[in-house]
Amino acid sequence: MRSILNTSLILAGFLLSWPAAFGQSKFDFSASVAPFYGHYKVTATVVLPVSDGSGELASQEWTSESSPKGYWIGLNGRYSFSQKWSASTGLWFSQSRSKTSASSSRSHNFSIPVMVNLQTSEKTLSPYFSAGALWNFGTTSRLTIPDFGTVVLKSDDNISRISPLVGAGVIYHFARRLSLIAQPTFSYAIPPSDIKSRSYQLSFNAQLMFKL
Repeated sequence: MRSILNTSLILAGFLLSWPAAFGQSKFDFSASVAPFYGHYKVTATVVLPVSDGSGELASQEWTSESSPKGYWIGLNGRYSFSQKWSASTGLWFSQSRSKTSASSSRSHNFSIPVMVNLQTSEKTLSPYFSAGALWNFGTTSRLTIPDFGTVVLKSDDNISRISPLVGAGVIYHFARRLSLIAQPTFSYAIPPSDIKSRSYQLSFNAQLMFKL
């Protein structure tokens, strides 16, 4: 949590000082919301006692799979290098739920997006593309198991997952300083080297952007 707070303060100072350093006409500020559907599958080898009661141990392959649903909310800052190209960053928060036949869980985490964006024209309505990555902080999950109770699981804050992300949609300039960005996006989480897993998210990112 301390690392998240420190990073957030540095990011906030960076975003606030950006307009003064580069000129306000090139800086935009936006709020975003993005409902998502995800899929997660992890495979690991575990050592368990043999069921015949002999006390011997045997290696078995264990697989866990879930399809969480949830949403992202966040604040973003964007700097335009030209009429078409820009870079953006911010701080996002996610909340998700998933359910299997044996348990249900709720999870949340923070991420910092770093994106490069392309607006193909200067028209009122223009195609808008983004590519970059999410820097994901440690996740906190509440796992509920019937007849047992609720367990709180926290991932190691020192292990941050990187999720490459791409998006393709449109930007609509409906006022002199206000624009709306709508983008379906796809992201894929790169797991730690010692974990065999596949995790991706499909989302619809909507941003209300204000030009300073």
